[in-house]
Amino acid sequence: MELQQVVDKKDMIQDAGLSDAVYVGICREIGTPTEVRIRREVVDTKDIAAKPLWILQRCHKMMSGSNREGFRFKKSDTDWMLWPHNYKVIDDPSQIILNSNPRHTVFLMEFDDLQPPGFPRLKLVTSNPLLIIILCSCIVINDKIYLSSSLFRNIFLHHTQQLSPGHASAIQHGPCSTITFMNQDIDFAFCLRSHHWPNIALPWIQRCQLKKWPPNCVLSSVIQEGCHVVPINSSTSNIKRDCEWRLSFSGAERIIVYSFNHCQFLCYGLLKIFLTEIINEGKRDSCLCSYFMKTVVFWVIQNDTFMNWVPSNLLMCFWTCFKLLISWVYRGECPNFFIPQNNMFRVKVVGHRQAALFDELHALYCNGISCLLSSPTLADLLKMPILNRTPALRTDENSIIMMFDILMDEHLFLEVSMLLTFRLYVVDRREFAGLLLALEQLQKARLTVFQSITVQYVLSSLLRNFAFCISTQNLAILSNRKRTFIYDNSLNMLKLASKIGCASEILHLALYYYRNCQYLQSIKCLQKAQEKMLKPYVIYRQHVDKKIYRGSMEGVSLSNKMRKCLMSDIEICAYYFYIDELVPEQAASMSDGNALLQIHHLVMLHMLNVLNHRRLGNKERSDESLMHLYLLVLNDYGTYIPSDSRDTSWQMLGICLQTCGYYQLALTIFMVSLRNITPVNRIQKATTLRIL
Repeated sequence: MELQQVVDKKDMIQDAGLSDAVYVGICREIGTPTEVRIRREVVDTKDIAAKPLWILQRCHKMMSGSNREGFRFKKSDTDWMLWPHNYKVIDDPSQIILNSNPRHTVFLMEFDDLQPPGFPRLKLVTSNPLLIIILCSCIVINDKIYLSSSLFRNIFLHHTQQLSPGHASAIQHGPCSTITFMNQDIDFAFCLRSHHWPNIALPWIQRCQLKKWPPNCVLSSVIQEGCHVVPINSSTSNIKRDCEWRLSFSGAERIIVYSFNHCQFLCYGLLKIFLTEIINEGKRDSCLCSYFMKTVVFWVIQNDTFMNWVPSNLLMCFWTCFKLLISWVYRGECPNFFIPQNNMFRVKVVGHRQAALFDELHALYCNGISCLLSSPTLADLLKMPILNRTPALRTDENSIIMMFDILMDEHLFLEVSMLLTFRLYVVDRREFAGLLLALEQLQKARLTVFQSITVQYVLSSLLRNFAFCISTQNLAILSNRKRTFIYDNSLNMLKLASKIGCASEILHLALYYYRNCQYLQSIKCLQKAQEKMLKPYVIYRQHVDKKIYRGSMEGVSLSNKMRKCLMSDIEICAYYFYIDELVPEQAASMSDGNALLQIHHLVMLHMLNVLNHRRLGNKERSDESLMHLYLLVLNDYGTYIPSDSRDTSWQMLGICLQTCGYYQLALTIFMVSLRNITPVNRIQKATTLRIL
């Protein structure tokens, strides 16, 4: 109550000092300009590198959603748009000349006055052998063939559910099929791409030129991006609108969000927090979504040309956006930014729901800026500045974040190593060659330092994965010469990956030597790995001794820092064969829809030491390494091993105990592994099998 009274006594919205304090706090919560830049450049670079793989797989992919825009909220949504590369959508019959490739199937967008703006029908113009999902979605109307959005959506959902047991629980969410992975919902929207800017959105270009936002360079990129059509109609309850599809400007929106200054980006983030923690808190079926918040920011930036988007005016920027949102709810109208005549409130914000939402928002408005105190995240940012009236804070990055340079290194390495959705698992030489060529072309381009590190990390991962890929084939049917050739190539690629990759990469080389019965060579690699791991300046996820790191790495390039300091989890892909001891875990993980096992680097180090010394008949050294592994796993309480690797850590300990003949203790450890279930590895079937 005391805090509420203090806020009410002053016009906090125009308080520059309070805005600066919120800016500093929200930077620490959402990210500084450099952190956001790192996130975007890492994702964009991996996206470019993966394009050849997607072309060979005949399916283009584009990551969208909050994660792609640069946010890292705990519940940031990850959306994927997928579309076949030889299916094109045009907006005008004259454009068919530009799509004359006989291998392409072309659809024409049709609009009429009876359809809501932005919801075209797709008429088949030229056809080639159609994908089964396309063929089964076609319907005939007046002797013309159209693509049904509902049939398309349902068939794709069924296809997604059949991909693997892990996808069997996929559900329909708007135009998307939604699966849950690592406690996070991921939306997959199978759609079609148009490289042409739609005629219905041409007035948007004129409006941007008149308002001078976004600037011409951004506007040009947006137009070149074109649009997509996603399988959702304007009214899912109206069967007559079954052939409608919705225009999607996700690619254009990402380009525009990238053009925001940091204050604009933080205002957008502030609105997302406001929506999640205040407006939609405790509601199962909410009227508003984060896309409306993005639309509000777009309109405010474009229309309010006198708005000063600087840290000291952040609260005023937020309040202006909030007032526009309230006015839209009052009128029951949310104009799409690209097609204003498309009212996005048309279905969801109507009747008693509209009235209730307006009353709620109006009550928040009457409370003034103190309405933000209802948010746990924002309350922590506001309490101290309001009560203590702290002096003006500096808003430069070095003042916001202590030891800024070290934390940026840490953040870069975290982003590079933790984005599992971008792992490049190749299955043949053609895919490898395409990806390698793309990375070589990237290296020749003018890259930022963050992009260069990403390319270096991705290249080392690609070399390692292909080394295990070519050595996974049945070598028994090959000649000795061919087997030697494959072995030498795999070994050279793993050595190169260890040379350019992160510090823990050498463990994959040790794994390969063990697999090929070269136990002494494997132990030598493990000794080198252990020397690296014992260095006091190593970085693993967000764990690093910052003072020692700064002193030891001063003047060292980012590339060398990664090779000397960065420790990553060891990734065991279910598509490849590594060692016999891990085959049941790989099979179990694959059967549950997950193709990847994550094993902590220290766990893998001790495990390989146990296995190598046992193969050499050195029981004393084997038991010594087993004791190190046992103490590490048993006494670790999240200090070294994160929660998402606890199950595999117990499992590797159990495997080592079982291999060394300690069956009763192994049984106990496997039981513990079952209790440490994580959504990442999904090895419960293998654990149960080992117990039986």
